[in-house]
Amino acid sequence: WEPAAPKRNGPGCPASGACGSEVVPPKEPGARIGVAVFHDRARLVQNDRHLTPDKSTGNRGGEAHALSALEAHVGEASARWLAGILCGLTLATSYLCVAHFVAGRGVVVWDPTIPLDRAIPAVPWAIWIYMTNLLYYFACVIFLPTGTAATKALIAVWKSLFIVIAISLTVFLICPAEVALRDQMHAALVGRGAALQAIYAGLYRLDPPFNAWPSGHVSQTLVMALFLARIWSRRPWRRLVLWIAWTTMAISIVLTKQHLLFDLVTGIALGAVAWRLWVLPHLPASFSPADDEVSGQPES
Repeated sequence: WEPAAPKRNGPGCPASGACGSEVVPPKEPGARIGVAVFHDRARLVQNDRHLTPDKSTGNRGGEAHALSALEAHVGEASARWLAGILCGLTLATSYLCVAHFVAGRGVVVWDPTIPLDRAIPAVPWAIWIYMTNLLYYFACVIFLPTGTAATKALIAVWKSLFIVIAISLTVFLICPAEVALRDQMHAALVGRGAALQAIYAGLYRLDPPFNAWPSGHVSQTLVMALFLARIWSRRPWRRLVLWIAWTTMAISIVLTKQHLLFDLVTGIALGAVAWRLWVLPHLPASFSPADDEVSGQPES
């Protein structure tokens, strides 16, 4: 069909031109059908420009757009690793800056130490378990299934870690507390190997004892452990090993005299709140604890 001539000289139209883009449909029946199809397609195109957001996640955030753009250039796996490394460096840098600032002031507002803290023995070799906290950051990327839903879930976890570190740093600044237990570890290290002594010496230089509560070691790894447990929803043996490993790591913070029992308890509380408030509500519907797969990709 041939489009009809534009409607001219109508109300509000210039005398010598067409009135906008209004088209008078031809009067032939076949042409009317063609015009209807034409306008239906136009409406579909218009609607496609305003896609309905996913009800489980809301509008796609800028983080997802940025990560998708990065994936388009370097691939999904590489983009996740690069973004994860950037997040990890940001978290570590902010933590160390605040910890050294608070240590430089040397002010203690409150001491949550109880007699049981000193009754717990110093166990030098527990430092190896203590350092396994780094594995959780890697595991969240290594064992994450492919697909957009999994990427959105990972972004939700990363965002919650930033909220957790922000709360922790605020407490360090407003209510600093010192973990005054390192004398016990110094005594326990006498006669130990040079490797253990070097590790503790480096740790003490890097991490001042004014980062007491809540324990970031516990709060952040708890969020990531819950995330891994959700990925392994139908892998009971993996989940069992995961929780044994996490519990052992959490206990190691008091065995190494890096934290107090109060730090352990408040770290667990903060991690649980972070998971409930800032991760679960933002997980895509397809990222279900009842499934072994995300976005159609089976779990390895």
